[in-house]
Amino acid sequence: MKRRISFLLSLFLLIPAIASAAASSEPAPLLPESVAARSEMAASQKTLTIFLKERDPNKATDLLNKSNDEYGRKGWTVFSVLPYMHEEDFHGFFVTYQKNLIIE
Repeated sequence: MKRRISFLLSLFLLIPAIASAAASSEPAPLLPESVAARSEMAASQKTLTIFLKERDPNKATDLLNKSNDEYGRKGWTVFSVLPYMHEEDFHGFFVTYQKNLIIE
């Protein structure tokens, strides 16, 4: 029992020290998959958002693939794809492309 109490006491004493050390260190670099990193890259690089209007999901997917191929040949990469729904009906995709998505 005394071991557990001493362990818990030492744990409570160490947590603030670890937290202050972590707060004083430099922030970790953002991973490219994180939302913050994507937002930061979008703000600093050229982006373009288009709307692909098609009510049939299968045709919309084909249209999306053709659009991605066309923009890919021009040096654009897909940044995000959001489906557009209105009154529970599918109406198409909003696609955001980004020029030269490179993390240095």
